[in-house]
Parts: sequence; C-alpha cells; structure tokens
Amino acid sequence: MRKFRHKVIRHVPLWLMRRIDYFSYSIERFIFLASREIPASSKVLDAGSGESPFSGYFTGHRYVSIDTQRGDPGWDYSRLDIIGDLTSLPCRQGIFDAVICTQVLEHVKEPARVLKELCYVLKQGGVIYLSAPQGWGVHQAPHDYFRFTNFALRYLLEKVGFEVIFIKPSCGYFGYLANRLTVFPKVVFWQIKPLWLRIIFSPVELISYFVFVIILPVILNSIDFIDRERNYTLDYFVKARKL
Repeated sequence: MRKFRHKVIRHVPLWLMRRIDYFSYSIERFIFLASREIPASSKVLDAGSGESPFSGYFTGHRYVSIDTQRGDPGWDYSRLDIIGDLTSLPCRQGIFDAVICTQVLEHVKEPARVLKELCYVLKQGGVIYLSAPQGWGVHQAPHDYFRFTNFALRYLLEKVGFEVIFIKPSCGYFGYLANRLTVFPKVVFWQIKPLWLRIIFSPVELISYFVFVIILPVILNSIDFIDRERNYTLDYFVKARKL
C-alpha cells in the first residue's frame, strides 16, 4: 500500500500534493533534495527503509537498504539489501558517505543506540538526513515508542558525535491541524461494526472525506505560513555531520 501511495504521489502535481497531503509531500521533498546534495556514486544507507520507497532518487548512488521487517504487515520487503537490527549494524566502521533515516526513531526502543550505530558506519564528515515525529498518533503498534522535540533530537545527535547543521519543523499549527483532520472519517466511521449501519451512514462518510480530507486540508495548509513559531508540528527534518 505504501509503495502504491508513493507511486501515486509522484504523479500528483506538487502544488496539489502540498495542499492536500503536506506530510507526504514534505518528506518526499526532503529526501529528494538530500539525493541532489549527496555526490554521485556516494555510498548511501537507507536505515529503516521499509519498502525502500526512496530508492528511485538514488539510482546514481550506491544505495543500500536495511530494515528489521517489523513495519506494517502488508509491506513488501523483497527489495531490502539487508535484513537487520539498527542497534547492531552488520557493516564496517566508516563505510558510508551518507545515511537517510525517515520516520524510524519512534519505532526503536533505544534511539540513542541507533544514532550511535549510524554515526559509527559513517565516514568522517559523512552526513545523516533524518526525519522524526513530534505530533503523531500511535502507528505500527506495538513498535511505537517515542515522539521527539527539536531539543531532544539535537541532544541525541550531539551526544553520539554529530554536528547538527539544521533542525527544521515540517509544518506549523495549521499544517498539523490539516493532517490530523484527515483522520476524522477513520475515527468516526471505520469503527462502525454492523455493515448495515455503515451502509446507512455511507453518504455522510463520503461527505466527510470531501470535507476533512480535501477541502479543510487545502485551506489550512494554504494558511500555515501564519504560524511563524511552529511549536506545533508533525515532524522535524534534520541534517547533521559526523565530527
């Protein structure tokens, strides 16, 4: 499902994606820009890659994907290069030029240990591109353990030997609210068990998708610039260098 979503995302005009599903758009853009910054032929580790949805951005690099296969049950892990634990990477010290790690830290019991391992396999001066959530519902249960502030991410990265280049919020309050509203139909209608009752409410459910998944997100994402402080955000995007 995730792979299908990413294929669809890449055919949706960016201006529309940015207004409807800013969460997916922002991560996609972050990794796309990272792939442009990392020199061609560099060795890149995708840590916790899942279905490796970003592999297409690294065709000019030596791309290596690793995952524990504990993500969504329906994911296809057949494209993984390595099946392994991020707290004990089966890689030599200083073998990678860059690491990407998106929406992974919340799913590991020991995020500091994972970051230490990623620092270990990076070359001196190597760069990590990381995203991690601050505001999000429980997902991939039971393997969902943490949420992170920008201060926590800075602390964890500097503690294991990284120099933080930037930590940026993915959105502000209105972008955060837009994303959370898209869950409204799921919370209200998906929990209706009798099929006959779900059918009765189906016209209202369809209207709710139109309102909460399209109309309101478009409006709210369009005015997200109003929130300059951005203390309420979905994720943080991080770029850091191994000292």
